[in-house]
Amino acid sequence: MFRRRREARRWRNRQPAQDGTGAYFQGRMDPLEELDREEAAMAATAATRGAREPVVEVDDFLPPDFIAPSQQTAGMMMPWPGPLVADGEILTCPRCGTYRDWIVLNQQHTVWLRCRAGHETIQTRLDTAWFNRHSGPMEHHHATYEDGIRFLGH
Repeated sequence: MFRRRREARRWRNRQPAQDGTGAYFQGRMDPLEELDREEAAMAATAATRGAREPVVEVDDFLPPDFIAPSQQTAGMMMPWPGPLVADGEILTCPRCGTYRDWIVLNQQHTVWLRCRAGHETIQTRLDTAWFNRHSGPMEHHHATYEDGIRFLGH
């Protein structure tokens, strides 16, 4: 963004001034060019100074006692209350024909759909990337699959 402004300013400075103000600025350095030169000089001194000083290693932000152990998840699930569209087509349950109020499950790079009646089908038109784009952060961990389904109201 700033490069375009600088280029436009340089182009304007090369054009003859129509209102007489160009003569005032003629021969003076553009303030942005002056700042660019100062920043370049500061970066050069910082680079030479950084080369002489040793890099200090910093420990982890939290002490090891405060770091929570990672939880292994068998999969993730999210509610999808409205109609679900894939490839321009509204997805329906093959057994009961319902088209809304889904639970979308992502397990081992496979997306499953579960309708309110409890029918589960693999959905090949949806993938893990789609699930990650549409799901929010993981807020709850459940010990069993049934606990997660109950938590989501199915």
